[in-house]
Amino acid sequence: MSWFTRALTRYKYHVIAAAAGSSLHLFNHTCCHQDSILKYDEFSLEQTTMLVKKVLKTPPNPFIRFTAHCKEKKDLHQFEFIADAAEQALPAVVSIDVKQRQNYVFEVQGSGSGFIVDKRGYIITNEHVITGCKGVTVVLGDGRKIPGTVVAVDSLTDLALVKVETDLDLPEIRMGDDSKLRPGQWVVAIGNSLHFPNTVTAGIVSNTARSISDNDMLRHQAPKVGTSKYVQTDAAINPGSSGGPLVNLAGEVIAVNTIGVLGNASGMAFSIPVSEVKRFLKEFSEGQQHSSSISKVTYSLGLRIITLTPGMANFLHQQGKLDPSLSSGVFVFDSAKNSPAYHANLDKGDVIIAIDNHEVHTKDDLSRAVQQSGGNPVRVTFFRPDRGFLFTNITPEKS
Repeated sequence: MSWFTRALTRYKYHVIAAAAGSSLHLFNHTCCHQDSILKYDEFSLEQTTMLVKKVLKTPPNPFIRFTAHCKEKKDLHQFEFIADAAEQALPAVVSIDVKQRQNYVFEVQGSGSGFIVDKRGYIITNEHVITGCKGVTVVLGDGRKIPGTVVAVDSLTDLALVKVETDLDLPEIRMGDDSKLRPGQWVVAIGNSLHFPNTVTAGIVSNTARSISDNDMLRHQAPKVGTSKYVQTDAAINPGSSGGPLVNLAGEVIAVNTIGVLGNASGMAFSIPVSEVKRFLKEFSEGQQHSSSISKVTYSLGLRIITLTPGMANFLHQQGKLDPSLSSGVFVFDSAKNSPAYHANLDKGDVIIAIDNHEVHTKDDLSRAVQQSGGNPVRVTFFRPDRGFLFTNITPEKS
């Protein structure tokens, strides 16, 4: 008897050592030691002999050996939770082909993903999927194609709503609750990955509320970085997956696949929480798209900016380039030539602290205030080294 078998016996497990290789099959039945004799409560010699014969006939692959002991196929079904989750969500997942008119000819420029949130034909996707498009075609999971129309866009969170007109009985996805997410939780991503429809990948939640708007690497790689907190996952999100659902094991969407990090940072992707989708849909249904951040137009001042961090603030204080009373704001790196900010003489080194009557502490604050202006002039208050606190009126431009 090997040391391993003796050790397991000592810890009160019934051990049957198979002759096939060194594999061991453990059966969790109590055995007791009395007068130096092992007495087995439930296993007769006949039952034990039958089990050993079964083991010897089983192939050496441990997974095959494991499945061979399952009495019925339903015993394995409990391990197919990824497939079960995908099966629940797949009928409501669509591909989105976008077209742009060039030289008076329609040319397909790209594709993305989306999912049906209302059987009347409303589909959620990313704004960057449909930006600049002149035509949208929604491709259902069975390959049927339906023309679509962009009916609303939220540029701050990179969400868009597409509407299709059809008499088909469209399936709609079930909404989950991202507030209940935990790091380490299993999730499934579905989308039109690299033009392969209905691609399913799986992973775990790495972080439930990741802010990435100030990450230089993501800002260069991502087509658009919104303002929301993202769900970080290691499920594969490739080009074309944007706009597809990230679902939990109940098949409920808990986020919108948005950014897959390329290059050396494999196993890292970001999705917009479903709470943002619910807010977006609520504002649209209440007809607030003209008085909130939801619109078909994005506005910009034409600035290159970064959120002022405490470390940056301390450095600028030491250099005498920031008022001691300031510890937050938005630092201006540059302004695009002929942009509204350029004509308003905003310059490198300025620190923006307010838009109209709204304090600005982060890039997100500034973007939100500019978008909510609806293109109307805004009063920008900022600090300039050697000049102090200043303000100027700027009219945002469409971007």
